[in-house]
Amino acid sequence: MNETDFLIRGLLKKENFRFSFADTTCTVTKGVKIHDTDPVASKIFAEALTSAALLSPLLDGAEKYSIRWEYPHGELQGIVAGVNASNDVRGLIKQPYLMDKEQSEDDIFGKKDGFVAITKSKNGKILNSGKSRAGLANPAADVAFFFSVSDQLETEIIVAVSFNANPLKPIKRCCGLLLQAMPNCDLKLLETYRKRMNSEEFRKLLLQEMPVEKQLWTLLEFISEKKNDSVYEFGTSPDYICSCSQAKMKQALTTLGKDELRKIFEQGDNSPKITCQFCHKHYTFKKEDFKDLIK
Repeated sequence: MNETDFLIRGLLKKENFRFSFADTTCTVTKGVKIHDTDPVASKIFAEALTSAALLSPLLDGAEKYSIRWEYPHGELQGIVAGVNASNDVRGLIKQPYLMDKEQSEDDIFGKKDGFVAITKSKNGKILNSGKSRAGLANPAADVAFFFSVSDQLETEIIVAVSFNANPLKPIKRCCGLLLQAMPNCDLKLLETYRKRMNSEEFRKLLLQEMPVEKQLWTLLEFISEKKNDSVYEFGTSPDYICSCSQAKMKQALTTLGKDELRKIFEQGDNSPKITCQFCHKHYTFKKEDFKDLIK
């Protein structure tokens, strides 16, 4: 197994399809350990985090994607994931324990009435945003559907994950491939490639242990049924990195307003604590930290 995660971005030249291929094993391992997800939730969370990582080549500079999956009538409830151009990935899952719930897709995801919302931003300003239905009972597939419908870029994303019995190292391997149409390409051919990507044989190839570039060639030759003719490069490797900080958490508390903050300290809580939902890091504050607001 690879000691670190990787991402490769490239283009199938003759077909004019772009792709990104990533191993997110370490990234997903960090995420599922932070959120203490059981195996059912871990698989779903792995699909969400990996689909976010596969989108990083579509970003430049300070741009970010924020992805929100909502399943209002499902046990899962929802997932949030984010990624930037440096492939810093983070996420949260609202229901980390699904093993004791009903196992049908309808029970977990709801009766196909969910949605996925994706926002692209830069330096805190929204560049564009959109929403589409999430009825495929698979976070990666729902993201692909979003790009196909909202951005009118026909897209396929396949993620495969396998597990270890060791709770300290629960993820054996997690890999994913994104394939996306470029202008003036053959969409009928893309549909043929997408069908091959959705086969069980392709998912097995995603999880096979082999040298990185050899695996990429194997995957691309499988879906195209011909010798690899791609151009590609290694992109920034994904990692589970949270962007929270003392300053950001202070700003979050400040939004409560001076009256609410004053009430917190007057009630005897001299060191209120706030926890980041994405990495579970704790931040503690004192009244002096808000002396400009509370007098």
